[in-house]
Amino acid sequence: MASSEELARSVSYYPLVGLLLGLAAAGINVFLQQLGLKLSADVLSLVAMMILTGGLHLDGLMDTADGLLSGKNREGQLEIMKDSRVGAMGVLTLGIVLLLKTAFLSEINLDLKVEALIIMPVAGRWAMVYAITRYPYARPGGGLGNCLKQAGLFQLLVASLTLLVICVGLAGLHGLAIIIVILLAALGIIRTIYKRLGGMTGDTYGATGELIETWSLFVILLGQQIGLL
Repeated sequence: MASSEELARSVSYYPLVGLLLGLAAAGINVFLQQLGLKLSADVLSLVAMMILTGGLHLDGLMDTADGLLSGKNREGQLEIMKDSRVGAMGVLTLGIVLLLKTAFLSEINLDLKVEALIIMPVAGRWAMVYAITRYPYARPGGGLGNCLKQAGLFQLLVASLTLLVICVGLAGLHGLAIIIVILLAALGIIRTIYKRLGGMTGDTYGATGELIETWSLFVILLGQQIGLL
């Protein structure tokens, strides 16, 4: 089993893991598009990404939604998020996010789909690194999320450089605009969670990643529609 120090160092490579996931999903999408599939290719590429991650971050999204949308105080929200059962708000949020991802991806032109499928998980995991390294842990006890708090500025710098290289490499100077918009969204999402819970948890890391993935697809779609991409 990896030590807490090793887990903290691994945070640097989160965007690289996103790159591998994106390449796999993009490869599946291109292959299925060659067979004449369109919407099915988009859906299956997203499903492949979920299977490869074991649905871990989607589980965090559902738990976070159940907690934050419960109407309870901070302690009540954290208690709900610890419950392995999924409530109505979690299911509703999951459905909305999956529908939005599918809708956004289906409307992105074929020549931009590979770019979108790669940037999406890279950006999502960069946002997770930012949350891990810049915000406190919400629970006083242990847990995997708390072990990751040993990650610091070096891990964030490595992750940020990875995001920069990938976005600029795929989208040129427009990649810088994508990064800025993603950064603003990440700051908004993470700050909102922090104000509600007084910190972050493993579940909120996953939720942040999923929301930024969805936002990234929308940003690329919007860039396409206004002629920037």
